[in-house]
Amino acid sequence: MCDYTQVHYKCSHIRYTVRAWCIKYQETHKRCPANVVAIEYRLDQNCGPFQSSK
Repeated sequence: MCDYTQVHYKCSHIRYTVRAWCIKYQETHKRCPANVVAIEYRLDQNCGPFQSSK
């Protein structure tokens, strides 16, 4: 399984970002089930292009 970080944003969306690709993915380029190994909170950021200007 590939290791992912679960990221929480101010806009209440959650995204999963890869931390490390597993050997199976590196060989086949087919994604396997995500293995969440960390949770990160970016509560000062929106997740997409609609981020507010400061």
